[in-house]
Amino acid sequence: MMLNKYAFSMVIALTSFIGFCVENIWLSVTKGYMDNRNMIFPFLLGYGMAFAAIYLLFGTPDQMTFLAQDLPVKSAKMKSLLYFCTVFCCICAGEILLGKTVELTCHFYWWDYSRLPLHITRYTSVPTSLGFTILVYLFMDQAYPRLYRYFLSWDQDFLKIAATLLMAVMVWDFLHSGVLMLVNQTTQKRWIINTTGQAIYRLIHSQI
Repeated sequence: MMLNKYAFSMVIALTSFIGFCVENIWLSVTKGYMDNRNMIFPFLLGYGMAFAAIYLLFGTPDQMTFLAQDLPVKSAKMKSLLYFCTVFCCICAGEILLGKTVELTCHFYWWDYSRLPLHITRYTSVPTSLGFTILVYLFMDQAYPRLYRYFLSWDQDFLKIAATLLMAVMVWDFLHSGVLMLVNQTTQKRWIINTTGQAIYRLIHSQI
């Protein structure tokens, strides 16, 4: 079945928004603040692009493929384990590649996991990559098929307009923010919310 690019684009947009939320939840709990994550709009296109790449390369956990070709693996459990391990490795490699690219071109550290246990360079670690892998696995296994069918059920004219506009906004914001990072050698703080007064932040940091 041919992939509907507009329904797929809507899932990319939703994944980009989820990535924005996940990063801010992590910052809120660990650092005590939320911010715009270097963007104008609440979308991190990197997450959407990562989702698209994983799906196009490997499919979903229950139907793992490689470039749309079936794998010579019969066991469903083995496929799921292979999918999990593959996504984990891709996340580690992707974080290192992105982090090093920003370091070499913009001359600053966008993030630093050096204080975390089992870190692999400053840009990735076993605990964080495992957490992302679990989220990706659950999303691809449970959420993606339902979301794709849901967007596919929309009126096709409206779907086309919504998907095109969202993708245009996200791509423009992604490129615009990237250029500003390159020129200014830092991220762009447009707004910040202090969350150190939240109960979960106080609870976690009172134990440290």
